[in-house]
Amino acid sequence: MKKRFLAVSGLLGWLLLVIVLMIISGNVNSEIYFVLGLLGLMVVAILITPIYSKPRYAKKLLLVRFFGAFLFIALFFEQFITGLPGISIPLIGSYIPLEQVLIIATSLLGVVSVFIGAIVLNNSQGISSEMMQKALAVSDEHDCRRMREDAVSYYIPPEKEGSSVMQFVPESVEKPAPSKAVVTCINGEQVRGQFMVPSGYPLLQMLRKSYDLRLPVKEEALLVAIKEICEDVIEIADTVDAVRKEGFILIELHNFRLMSICTDIKDDFPTCCKIYPCPICSLIACILAEGLGITCTIEHVRSDPRVHSITLYLSLIPLREPVF
Repeated sequence: MKKRFLAVSGLLGWLLLVIVLMIISGNVNSEIYFVLGLLGLMVVAILITPIYSKPRYAKKLLLVRFFGAFLFIALFFEQFITGLPGISIPLIGSYIPLEQVLIIATSLLGVVSVFIGAIVLNNSQGISSEMMQKALAVSDEHDCRRMREDAVSYYIPPEKEGSSVMQFVPESVEKPAPSKAVVTCINGEQVRGQFMVPSGYPLLQMLRKSYDLRLPVKEEALLVAIKEICEDVIEIADTVDAVRKEGFILIELHNFRLMSICTDIKDDFPTCCKIYPCPICSLIACILAEGLGITCTIEHVRSDPRVHSITLYLSLIPLREPVF
């Protein structure tokens, strides 16, 4: 949210400067305040709308903003209206010129419309600190130091709409092998192992509930979504670079805020990130698997504790017919 906050602060600073200059010059006009106020509120409403999501009320938001723009234009021209009859109010013994009534009514409608578009229709619950702490709880159930260095787990996309991403851990990863193993098809081959719910999937569910998140289906747009989610929503890193390079999807998190947790709690970091990653790395893999509808793996994790950065190397596994 830092970029949006900076943009809003800059806008409000500009509005304040204009008003101060108007007061110093002696050109004080109440209509100008209304015009600047409406313009500022409309820009704020646009800035706080998430780019990565498609809000449930997208059409209503668009209509409200067009209505606010119309009121802004109407308010600008109403200050030139003169010579209209007035409205007499016998109960209070007052006589109000019609042009003032139009300006006041238009201003109030504009403020209400912008308020509805910026707050009511764009309201989201956000991710509470309590839920974030639960999602970031690092599990101590697995000791990855006894796993093979080339071991990986697989993130399987949902089979149908409404189902969840599943993580498949081959039985060759751990020794001794798990007692309850199933067989599934990975890259055209039958593999024994066990399914589990990815640690990052609860975070993905929270993003859907709080922000009405809709994942893009194109790779480029999905990488942009990952960048904005990590930077602006859960704010887990200052900057995120998400690109395809040398056959991998590279996600680099600069100034990763969980670096100390990863290095202090996990003695087997970053080896364990490929099999049992923290919820953030797991969330990224879940987003790729569900958005593209392709099985993916975390092939490698490179970290630089000096600058608190971490880079994920993810591979996409194309669909192949099983080989018997």
